[in-house]
Amino acid sequence: MANLRQRVLVLLSVLFCSTVSFAQNSGTEEEQMPRPTNNATSIAIGSSNLYDTYLSPLEYKGTSLRFLNERMKQIGWFNNRFIRQQLFEVEVARAENPAKNAREYWLLFGYNWGGHYKLYKAHNLRLLAGGFVSGSLGVLYNERNSNNPASARAYANFNLSVQAFYKLHFATFRWQVSSPVAGVLFSPHFGQSYYEISLGNTVGVANFASLHNQRALRNYITVDLPTNWATFRLGYLGSYYQTKVNDLQTHTYSHSVVLGVVYESINVGGRKMQNKDLIRSSYYFE
Repeated sequence: MANLRQRVLVLLSVLFCSTVSFAQNSGTEEEQMPRPTNNATSIAIGSSNLYDTYLSPLEYKGTSLRFLNERMKQIGWFNNRFIRQQLFEVEVARAENPAKNAREYWLLFGYNWGGHYKLYKAHNLRLLAGGFVSGSLGVLYNERNSNNPASARAYANFNLSVQAFYKLHFATFRWQVSSPVAGVLFSPHFGQSYYEISLGNTVGVANFASLHNQRALRNYITVDLPTNWATFRLGYLGSYYQTKVNDLQTHTYSHSVVLGVVYESINVGGRKMQNKDLIRSSYYFE
């Protein structure tokens, strides 16, 4: 009986150690599981509304065209509940005054970097909240003006953002709303020429930006539709930005339809290359 008891104890010990070892290895694989980057390249076409009292007291309305490149990836922050987001965009616009006898041209480069924390996750629904830093450089040109034909834009902000995802068997819906809360923006004074600024008259051209002189909202709704050979993105982008500083008022509004292509990529090196099953999406539901 003693020998049998010892053999049973040894067998149970071996089984226990094997189970613990398997669990540890599984946990290690989960922690080291590579996550792909969700890449979306899109264009957005729609209406544009331009206003800058440095150039004209009139609103100019026309057409806006944007190029957007967005990347999202789940990373290990906050116990793997953080999804990093990067967005690069270029916008060009052409608009006319109400009499349609003068035109303005708009060019903007923007970059956003930040991410969102997963607050809630259900079978078909995810809710996230976070923020990002953004920087933009732009110029508005009025073909009628001769002394001051252009107005430069430059601003950097910290933005708050929320996202909601909803998954159906044939599509993934996403709604994101964001708004700047604090930052810095460039603005000349009314009547101050850029030639004066180039000579050193820069007092007051860099301003603290918050809700008292800068208001903006970005409303982004998309749906990703997979096919046998590609995933297409359709959506709506509403962008609203306005400032009131140094006795000048500006705004740029646009409503656009978004069309794009989405793919997921992953950089796997070393031993991870041997286990291609350990790939989970950062964007789509598991």
